[in-house]
Amino acid sequence: MNENSVTLEKVPFREKIAYGLGDAGCNFIWTTVGMFLTVYYTDSVGIAAGVVGTIMLLTRLLDGVSDLIMGNIVDHTHTRWGKARPWVGLMAPFMGLGLILLFNVPGTLSGGGKIAYASVTYVLLAVVIYTACNLSYGTLMSYMAPDQQDCTTLSSVRFFCTWLAVLVIIYTAPSMIEKIGYRGMSILYGIIGTILILVTFFFTKERTTGDAEQKKDDVPAGQALKLLFKNKYFIYVALLFIINYAALNLTNGIVIYYVRDILGNMGAYGTVNTMGFLPSIILLPFFPKIAAKFGKWVCLMVGFVMQIIGYIVILAFPTSFAMLIVGLALVGIGRVPHSAGLFAMIADVIDYGDWKFGKRIEGMTYSAASFGMKVGTGIGSAVVGWGLELGGYAGDAAVQSASALFAIKALYTWVPMILIIIGTVIMAACNLDKIYPTIQKDLAARASEN
Repeated sequence: MNENSVTLEKVPFREKIAYGLGDAGCNFIWTTVGMFLTVYYTDSVGIAAGVVGTIMLLTRLLDGVSDLIMGNIVDHTHTRWGKARPWVGLMAPFMGLGLILLFNVPGTLSGGGKIAYASVTYVLLAVVIYTACNLSYGTLMSYMAPDQQDCTTLSSVRFFCTWLAVLVIIYTAPSMIEKIGYRGMSILYGIIGTILILVTFFFTKERTTGDAEQKKDDVPAGQALKLLFKNKYFIYVALLFIINYAALNLTNGIVIYYVRDILGNMGAYGTVNTMGFLPSIILLPFFPKIAAKFGKWVCLMVGFVMQIIGYIVILAFPTSFAMLIVGLALVGIGRVPHSAGLFAMIADVIDYGDWKFGKRIEGMTYSAASFGMKVGTGIGSAVVGWGLELGGYAGDAAVQSASALFAIKALYTWVPMILIIIGTVIMAACNLDKIYPTIQKDLAARASEN
């Protein structure tokens, strides 16, 4: 680590909780969007599934530009609250407002007007508001926790809080939509999300030295961009985020259709969703010790393999609800190292860039995660929309056609499994753990010399 920019102060556990609650808040916004926005657009607003998918994918491509811009802004921000933290606080109320706008398409608009409204509000939340908030939130971890093991623990706490929030959404949203509608749900979740994000702003701190030292380390945007794409691990990690979040959001987006139209039992919605997330809630607290013993790369590879086995189980027993639960549990266990380990790898990628090129560009490096998350989400959502359209799904039909049912089954099993297999191949080439001890030793020697 560069001792001109960070100290080795440990992060208190209460501050880790405050940080984790911020991502819980982000998920009251973003998980709600991933799980329910497509079905809201297709079944309540009346927008064709293919159009929905196209809107979401094109928006995500815009995100690639906004992530790099916001990463550079964070790298050049200097305030008494730090570099990343002020943006978290500033964007918190806009996150809640953005969610409310998404789920309140005016019924008086024409068909084209509804598509235009959906496009503008989705771009506003995804490209501008969510980018500014979540990229800053993620970058904040590298300023809070200079120690690698501390960073892994912080990431584990973060995702423990995240999965708890997801669990709450899974069990409360369907009944809430039935009782108070999408508008009422969005208002309530928007308020909760805003409050939790503000907890992160008020109860965390960046462990940096003086503003003058920070400014001396600033890297011009053009140079930072060149260094970023010379960093091969930045490319690998960005691709892994895309793969993971495409698979996750594909599953989140199609599960309500799968439970309703394939299982024919909306009462099973909570159980089916929970089995994908419960293993993460149970096992995440143990991940830091496991990663310390075996390394993040090994854990991530095992996680991919577990997910593949889980999908094979589901495909092998297509009519068994019990085996569906077993398969989902295996997929959920496989997601554990990816929840915490992949985000913790960003700090390692930052160190690799410092070691290789002599420059630290935290904000823009973290855009690998933010860009990957949002492009992956966009791809997952787009594939749901396009797949349903290709299968002939009709939002106003009481019973779906055989082709629509086949499309739903394929989107829930085959497509995410293929994505996970691709991710395994990429992960095999991304063993940063192998050279990280050398990176640590050389950076420490360089800091000592300085």
